[in-house]
Amino acid sequence: MIEVRIDGKGTVKGDEVHADGATEATCTLCGKRVDAVASVGTGFGCKTCLRERLEAMTLGAYVIGSDGRLPWGAITS
Repeated sequence: MIEVRIDGKGTVKGDEVHADGATEATCTLCGKRVDAVASVGTGFGCKTCLRERLEAMTLGAYVIGSDGRLPWGAITS
């Protein structure tokens, strides 16, 4: 079950809501205190870290399933 921590407000896990002003939302992945985190395995991830990983998975799945080229063409500097 996914647990969500809202900084300074409390936690939500399934149907269970616990209001607690002392709740801290700290991302285990980047180490920053943020507005909200969600459980990921044994730690918690913020929206930015989770978004980066989702984008990496999407790109990785595309590259591994294609001829290795990116869909938008060559990257030049």
